[in-house]
Amino acid sequence: MPNPFSYGGIVSGNEFCNRIKEVNDLIRAGLNAEKLFIHGERRIGKTSLLRKVINRFSKEDVIPVLINVWKCVDAADFVNACASRFAEAEGASGLLKRIRALFEGLSPAVTVGDDGKPSLTFERKPGRFSTAQLESVLKASWKIADSNRDKQLVVIFDEFQQIRLLGDDRIERILRSVVQERSDIAWFFCGSRAHLIREMFLDSGSPLYRSAGHYPIEAITDEDWIPFIVQRFEATERDIPEAVVRKLLEATSGQPFYTQLLCSSLWDICEPGGTATDSLMDQALDILLERESTTYLTLWNSLPEQSKRMLRAIALENPLESPFSGEVLFRYGFKSPSSAGRAIEYLTHHDLIAGSTIGGYMVIDRFLGIWCRNNFRM
Repeated sequence: MPNPFSYGGIVSGNEFCNRIKEVNDLIRAGLNAEKLFIHGERRIGKTSLLRKVINRFSKEDVIPVLINVWKCVDAADFVNACASRFAEAEGASGLLKRIRALFEGLSPAVTVGDDGKPSLTFERKPGRFSTAQLESVLKASWKIADSNRDKQLVVIFDEFQQIRLLGDDRIERILRSVVQERSDIAWFFCGSRAHLIREMFLDSGSPLYRSAGHYPIEAITDEDWIPFIVQRFEATERDIPEAVVRKLLEATSGQPFYTQLLCSSLWDICEPGGTATDSLMDQALDILLERESTTYLTLWNSLPEQSKRMLRAIALENPLESPFSGEVLFRYGFKSPSSAGRAIEYLTHHDLIAGSTIGGYMVIDRFLGIWCRNNFRM
């Protein structure tokens, strides 16, 4: 009997837990041609959510264009990714007939795969792409919208913060210009690296400052997780009491990746016909922590001393609500608020901590937080 819990990839179908409100909100935003900055911590399930939304869009009069920026390493990759996805949206027959009009001034090579979908690539040359090329590819969205007036175009960038790492600041400036000029196209900018996303949309000096509304993706609530987990255990001939589920969710904070991972580990060691007990849950968690112990120890040893102190403080307080208070500084050995601030900046920049929904800071990797608490208690 296969394990009913899925993690580490795109979660879909019956393996996808709830998110009914989020799906409906994003469907409505797309149909209303809104511009949204969709953000949440890593492994919160944004990509799985986007895929579910796109599948729903297919039942509406919507043309979704999903562009994964994570794979891009320079501006040329970004241009190719956008052109290829816009080509798919246009369709093979439409693209091959209208390619010159769609991408003015460019001569991309076109191939059509076995599935009938076209793919575009541009000849890579030394140096950067020109501003005109960037603008032409992004404005292809306008032409697709104009030729499909009976449908709503929704352009979705996944892992959008990667743009900041491409070494070409023109992308954000041109993108803002293209997005602002058309109120009939929906644009979703999705990201997970909190410090980069904040710089892009909240820094007054950024080209994309306040260019889209905010839509945070939070952890799934216990009320949604509990029936989901209980049902999946029961459907595979195992029982799990609600109290054990709540204990499990306390360890994972309802974060989808860690919740599905711990459920999977617990299911593996629970015999068919058996019951998942508190002790089995502890055992399942210990198994996962043991698997990651070498990785966590290597990470810990790589941290500057002050960052170790701060990571320990945040893990033990869980969350750390007042990192600059005199009590916290004294308890965890910081000489000054500035040294604590530098430690927070370092940990944030390396995506180890983030702001908590209830205030203060938390360790992003839930199991790293537990590992720290187990190993560095005061």
